[in-house]
Amino acid sequence: MKRNKRSSPLGGPARTSRLAAAALTLAFGVGGSLALDTGALAQPQPQPRQGGSTLLDETFMHATAPEFTGVGSACLTGAPQVGALPGPGDHPLGGCTEGIGPEPPNNADPHGYLRLTDSSNDQSGAVLYNHALPATKGLDVTFDQWQYGTTTGQIAPADGISFFLVNGDTDLTHPGAFGGSLGYAQKLPDDDPNAEFQPGVDGGYLGVGLDVLGNYFGDWEHRGNGCPPGQRSPAGTAFHVPAPGTNMVTLRGPGDGIEGYCFLTATTSNFSTTGPWPSTLPGQLQGPTTTVSSDPVQAEQDLEPSRRRVHVVITPAPDPQITVSIDFNDGNGFQQVLQTAAPTPVPATYKFGFAASTGLFTDTHLIRNVVVATEQPLSELSLVKQARQPLPGDLTVGSQVPYDFVVTNSGDTTIDDLAVDDPKVGPVSCPVTSLAPGETVTCTATYTVTAADVAHGSIDNTATATGTSDGETVTSPESSESVPIQQRPGIEVEKQVETPGPYSVGQTVTYRYTVRNTGGVELTDVAVHDDHVQNITCESTTLAPAEETGDSTTCTGTYTITAADGTAGSVTNTATATGTGNGETVTSPETYQTIPVGQPHLTLHKRVVSSGPYQVGSTVQYAYTVTNTGSTQLHDVHVADDRVATVTCDDTTLAPGETTTCHGSYQITQADIDICLDNGTRGGGDGGTVECRITNIAQAGATDPQGREIVSEPTSATVTVTVKPEPPCPVYGKPDDKGGCDKRGRHSKV
Repeated sequence: MKRNKRSSPLGGPARTSRLAAAALTLAFGVGGSLALDTGALAQPQPQPRQGGSTLLDETFMHATAPEFTGVGSACLTGAPQVGALPGPGDHPLGGCTEGIGPEPPNNADPHGYLRLTDSSNDQSGAVLYNHALPATKGLDVTFDQWQYGTTTGQIAPADGISFFLVNGDTDLTHPGAFGGSLGYAQKLPDDDPNAEFQPGVDGGYLGVGLDVLGNYFGDWEHRGNGCPPGQRSPAGTAFHVPAPGTNMVTLRGPGDGIEGYCFLTATTSNFSTTGPWPSTLPGQLQGPTTTVSSDPVQAEQDLEPSRRRVHVVITPAPDPQITVSIDFNDGNGFQQVLQTAAPTPVPATYKFGFAASTGLFTDTHLIRNVVVATEQPLSELSLVKQARQPLPGDLTVGSQVPYDFVVTNSGDTTIDDLAVDDPKVGPVSCPVTSLAPGETVTCTATYTVTAADVAHGSIDNTATATGTSDGETVTSPESSESVPIQQRPGIEVEKQVETPGPYSVGQTVTYRYTVRNTGGVELTDVAVHDDHVQNITCESTTLAPAEETGDSTTCTGTYTITAADGTAGSVTNTATATGTGNGETVTSPETYQTIPVGQPHLTLHKRVVSSGPYQVGSTVQYAYTVTNTGSTQLHDVHVADDRVATVTCDDTTLAPGETTTCHGSYQITQADIDICLDNGTRGGGDGGTVECRITNIAQAGATDPQGREIVSEPTSATVTVTVKPEPPCPVYGKPDDKGGCDKRGRHSKV
């Protein structure tokens, strides 16, 4: 099976081949009303409790809802109409398209709705509230929902609406899989093993399915994957036609990724594995509305018969209970339809969302008037501290643990000078310093795990929030958090070069390794492994647990720099430390050390130090400056010159950076002039003279510590000799004629 890290918020074309078959079966084999036996479990109930502290009140009737993130087809009819929706993925909530079906009019502020889907096929929409709300005093949520206006006739309206809660320490960035999973649970489309497994919502805690079609009730498509037998749907994993839980409220529990989201309970009178599973709801989740006026006020009246008000309550720990009540808008008020034990442990904070979708079957899905409160009152200033999930793997020394501090003003006056104090974590950053009544804000901090935390086995700390109200100090009750640290064996190593630089080929370098036990158990057989250094010895091969005496040791080893290192210009070696704890071999992260290795190098500068003018027979004096510009000592320093027979140097051994001067001389010959006049380098002078340039080239050499010959780049120096050539011979003479010319047209020499 394949798994997507993130499910697509928009459904594919046709839902599945099985759903297509189901459509035909419903169309030609079932027919008639979808009304079911309502059973005897629904009881009239009083209005919702009002004793808690209000945390959120969003009507969705206006053009914006900035605290919420839209996904897919979710939009606001209170906003101006748009030509196209943003498409798949998250987006700020904005305007809706004209829509298919009996839709409420757009640009209707203050008479708008949150439209999760219209009545067209294959739509998926969700809204996410990615801000943590305190859960320690329970939760009390009411909202209005509309499911109506199917464009698929009497076949089947679909799919349904989910209200879901996730652990508030999770980043709520996307819903779960759509279709029968209603944007909460996971899904393997059509149970096809070759399909991509779509995960459920991250950190899911509770999914309330207001399921008109009925597939959320069943475990088909791997809903509840990995759940134990006692937490599986009565309908099992088979594909059912019609869907097994029509007009059903179903609760699913915690899950993450492709695991969990187990069946908790549902509004049915039959929990056996033999169907049918009739719903005990005392009314229909789907409303009767078929036409909606284009006038916003009249549209509200047209939609009123389809409004269903839902009330979800979760009481606080230690014995949390979930109660779901629904006002079917039939004059009977709220009627309790479900009550069951809530999953434990209960999160310290919640985040939430709504989701809906259509496929081959359709409905319009609307939300309004969302009010979130605590089930019991909060203190005037409330604080919930929690480590943000997911934590960075196994916690060890140096791990960074992010914390969220959820602060709520439950009083009726503004709290100023807001601050959070956590002595262990240190500075806590809050986005605001004033908190209006009913407002909640999340402050943040990051803590670095110490060896003491690892030895203790947990990070334990306590925080308080403070502020001022009407000039008086307000302090929240303390909020404590304990983050467990598994005391696994751990080891780390630091590597240092003991030998000072500069470094050269043939040099022996000593390395020192400091090995520490970072875990909570004793380590034996401690050793260091280096890809260059051999025969590393350690002062101790047994280390006590972290933060105890004897939890570290020092090891040493040496390495001789090679010619290859010199050619490369550096040498890098990698080391790890290993040890054994609780029968398990642990290996430290790698540590690297690079040292520069200089190559032997010479430079030569040559200059003329005698004064001209020069003529045949003149002696030219030269000086040669030789510099060791490498990083290794050089011996046998010498200079070779193509004209100077002997060059002597003041020093023949040079350390890196040192310079010596060498000396040589050359006597100008008639041959130099003849070559110049024949084809040499020359230039025109005054009064018929010619300037002959006499150049000689020199190169310095030396021997490095490995006996290799090192040479400099060639360098040259030039002197000029001014000569007056004899006039050309008019005729060729015999070679022995006095004053005659030779065959080359030059005067013969006597």
